[in-house]
Amino acid sequence: MNALTTRIVSSWLAALAFGSQTGAADLALPRDGWSSWRVDAVEGAPAWCCWNNWDNRAAPQKPCQLDGESHGYGSRDGLHTDAVRVYARFEGGKLNRLRVLAANCPVESTTPIAEITTTTDDSARWFIAQTASGKDPVSKDEVGEEALIALALHRGERAQAALTTMALSDARTEKRKRAVFWLSMLRGAAGADTTSSVMFNDKDREVRKHGAFAISQSKSSRAAPDLIRLGNTDKDGDVRGEAWFWLAQTGAPNSEEAIVAALRKDGDAQVREKAIHALAQLPEERATRALIKVAEDRTLSSEQRKRAVFWLAQSEEAGALAYLEKVLAVSVAK
Repeated sequence: MNALTTRIVSSWLAALAFGSQTGAADLALPRDGWSSWRVDAVEGAPAWCCWNNWDNRAAPQKPCQLDGESHGYGSRDGLHTDAVRVYARFEGGKLNRLRVLAANCPVESTTPIAEITTTTDDSARWFIAQTASGKDPVSKDEVGEEALIALALHRGERAQAALTTMALSDARTEKRKRAVFWLSMLRGAAGADTTSSVMFNDKDREVRKHGAFAISQSKSSRAAPDLIRLGNTDKDGDVRGEAWFWLAQTGAPNSEEAIVAALRKDGDAQVREKAIHALAQLPEERATRALIKVAEDRTLSSEQRKRAVFWLAQSEEAGALAYLEKVLAVSVAK
């Protein structure tokens, strides 16, 4: 464990230890039916709700159907909230449904919703207890995944500490991966710091790869530098290749230079092939220019140049089509 990771773990474990003195929160929850409570949201929290029309940005919100399918809700660009509302449904004392929406999002349910009075910290403690179960929060466990999301949306150090500890030290691979993702998506600079630590220190390559994906989806200024560092230094070629792919997805200005450098110097043939594929993931016109340069660079192998042409052929960008027509014309002339 490096110095940065040690400092992060020590800081958040101390916060957890202080908060655990009172034990898990004992919310006054019903044995059956829906309950709801409001908590302060982390800075920049997306205003998740349901909308009448996703194509029309001016379309108003519509009530989310709590008893219906959970898909079909989300946030619109630039819309944030400083508070969220938790909706939890119980059956026989067991939590079997969970939704977290912007506090002002209208909802409808087929049964009454009991209002719970609690604090953001007590709510976070309750969710920490929910996420401590033995199940991995994977897609087949919708409640487990929603509990992680809900915790990530809670403002304050208690939620941050719990998520950081999960990401850095939980024994379950899937839980580490999901904690890293939501830290990166919802917890700002502190979340990006933890994601970076996971990218460079986790022993599981799948978790390091997931960290690369997670930080590429964040708004952190460290995303591109960290992905370049990962692509240049990770011991596993599969991880290095993923780093170049997600770097291109960020559209960072220096992506082409870093990826082409990897194409020239990485000793793993699969990484070099992934680097060419990564160039194709850049914004369309930039991808075309980069791939044409590779295709015309006679210092590269013929196989690498062919791969560049292959990815140009997958593009519908005007410059790519024009270049391919030129290549075909020369070939026919010969």
